[in-house]
Amino acid sequence: MIVESVNIFANPIAGRGKGKTIARRLEVRLRADGYAVSTCFDRPDSLSANAISDSTRAVIVIGGDGTLRAVAGRLLALRGNVPPLLPIPLGTANLMNRHLGFQWEDEHLEADVSDAIRQLRIRPLDAGLANGQLFLLMAGIGFDAHVVHELDKIRRGPIHMLSYLKPAVLALRDYDFPPLRVIVDGTLVWRYSPAVAFVGNVKEYGTGFAVLPYARPDDGLLDVCVMPCRDRLELVQWFLQAAFEQHVWSDRIKMLRGKKVVIESTKPVPVQLDGDSAGHTPLEVSLLPTRLPFIVP
Repeated sequence: MIVESVNIFANPIAGRGKGKTIARRLEVRLRADGYAVSTCFDRPDSLSANAISDSTRAVIVIGGDGTLRAVAGRLLALRGNVPPLLPIPLGTANLMNRHLGFQWEDEHLEADVSDAIRQLRIRPLDAGLANGQLFLLMAGIGFDAHVVHELDKIRRGPIHMLSYLKPAVLALRDYDFPPLRVIVDGTLVWRYSPAVAFVGNVKEYGTGFAVLPYARPDDGLLDVCVMPCRDRLELVQWFLQAAFEQHVWSDRIKMLRGKKVVIESTKPVPVQLDGDSAGHTPLEVSLLPTRLPFIVP
């Protein structure tokens, strides 16, 4: 009889060290439930081709959205496919966990995770490629990405929401809002002018705002939002409107969908993917040919 396996990938510094503790707790429970369990605390890019077996029932990822993206990307590169993914949130925003609808409670965590793997309710979700890099949630181009890049320069270990305060202040001081050009499915939708842009699969953003309120993660399309933005004052105005989803009513904003998005600029503009810095423009975004399976409640 083939014993089904469960792989656990844990960011060892996630939750200020809680990632390892949670992984060990889940190991004990899942082995008692009859699964072969393999646990990895290394960087996802260190995984070998035999890290996942054909009998893998689920892959648990303990960490933030960036850890989830890194694990999924590495598995895709190694195997060309990904077993069912189950995120346990220990990051800053934890957008994917929020989107899937899990509400983990520490005292019931082992039992709830075991139940989710046993029931194995799967929801296939779209994923994107941005200049060849996988993303699961959203790409940001412009000011928000500049904040993420600034944070990368100063971060040391785990971060929290307040960690973004200094990078945001620096970005407000230094960012000069370069012109962008946006092409969706071969059609020019935004001529060179100062703007910020978002391309994504889900409506939620790291701030909790629905920047892409019409986005569906399984419709086979990327949602695009381009906001004209010439200075700090205009940025703050859009920020406040987005907080109440009022930005969608402005005829100055482009909200559309497509399968391929190209964003160019007059000079390199920062890009972030799922909250991680990811280079600069020019940027080409497309959908992954296949959806990724996620375990849902």
